[in-house]
Amino acid sequence: MFDSVRTRLTLWYASVLAVSLVAFALLVYYAAARVFYERQDESLRSTAETVASAYMQELEEEGSIAKANDVVLAQMVFPNRYVEVVDTEGRLVAQSSNLVGHSLTLPATTLSEARQRSVGFVVSKTIESESLGVRVAAVPLSKNSNNPFGFAVVAESLNVIEAGLRRLRRDFFAGVPLVLLFASLGGYFLARKSLAPIALMNAQTQRIKAENLSSRLDVTNPRDELGQLATTINALLARLDATFTEQQRFIADASHELRTPLAVLRGETEVALEQNRGAEDYRESLALIKDEAERLTRIVENLFILARQPVDQHSIMKEPLRLNEVVSECVRSAQVLATQRGLRLHLDGATSEVNFTGDDEMLKRMLLNLLDNAVKYTAPGGDVGVALSTQNGSARIVVTDSGIGIPAADQPRIFDRFYRVDKARSRALGGAGLGLSIAKWIVEAHGGTIAVQSIPTQGSEFIVDLPLKGDGRPM
Repeated sequence: MFDSVRTRLTLWYASVLAVSLVAFALLVYYAAARVFYERQDESLRSTAETVASAYMQELEEEGSIAKANDVVLAQMVFPNRYVEVVDTEGRLVAQSSNLVGHSLTLPATTLSEARQRSVGFVVSKTIESESLGVRVAAVPLSKNSNNPFGFAVVAESLNVIEAGLRRLRRDFFAGVPLVLLFASLGGYFLARKSLAPIALMNAQTQRIKAENLSSRLDVTNPRDELGQLATTINALLARLDATFTEQQRFIADASHELRTPLAVLRGETEVALEQNRGAEDYRESLALIKDEAERLTRIVENLFILARQPVDQHSIMKEPLRLNEVVSECVRSAQVLATQRGLRLHLDGATSEVNFTGDDEMLKRMLLNLLDNAVKYTAPGGDVGVALSTQNGSARIVVTDSGIGIPAADQPRIFDRFYRVDKARSRALGGAGLGLSIAKWIVEAHGGTIAVQSIPTQGSEFIVDLPLKGDGRPM
């Protein structure tokens, strides 16, 4: 049960609410008790001052203390309150009828406080019928401190305050659990309603398999947190779908490319083993097997390189090098291929030193792939050129050829794996459609870009821009 987020949220909400309600109830209770006691003290003071004023008025009119006692204490009746008149020493002079047989004994400190502050308060437990005692207020009969007559004393039971506080406690004991119960039920309902979209997303996500990665979660409100979560999951599914589709296409294309050389190897081997043949026939068979094995080796090597993309980009070595020397070495290596096909290969701009930080072998493979591609698709007597320059903080390598060119419709896809414009001719030339894909990956792994400009029958131009760490000047 506690594994449910809805239950845990409800419990946390109920706990916080319970602590808050208890704290609020205690605060209200003690604040109410303080107000009750302050009001009682104020009421007792007011009553005592009334008794003192009436007493002094009767005393002045009648001139007799006994007459004043009879008139005031007989005619002024205060329900649930006890009244006394005491002399300056606190000795009883007169008392109300409900105090007969009892006395509100006042300590000297209370009388002294009454003289100094016009009123003094004390709690007395001399009345047996009042279990909690009584609250006593004493005020001077005369406001003339030089001619004191005594004190008017008024008391009220503390049971009155306790009865009010008891009702308040009873209300809290009944109300707080009731409020907590209804609030917890409401919190559980709200938590269930709030988490319903997550439960729906969970159910929808569980139904998504590798076969239906194109499915997406419902997004009710893209602006709230749950909508943003659903949008993020949908974006993740889109990336997974694209990656899975790319992986399936890669596997299918790789299988197709490997199937042909393997079939040739197996067929040629079976033919050679079926009957005795002459040395020249065996030599031709072995030469064909060697060519197909080399082609198969190139495909496997290229697949191994692409398998590192893009997870293993950090494995690329980043060391200082001279980019002009790398370009010159690649041009020298490609010169043999160009000469065999009767092509003119020329290099421009490699005399100035260009400092770069990167992987020497990977950059050579990238440039040789571009040169190999240019040589393959350029007719004998054509031209292949390589130019190196620096501009705007980047090194630019441009490989041009006067070959068959690339149709505009095919140019956006020539960097895709296993994509070939002329499949029959590419296969005849030993191509597998991986060279340009590898070249693009190497360029991007070095933080650069690669683009193509081509016109059919007029040739192609591959432009590589590599960002320089420094200013490109000699080391």
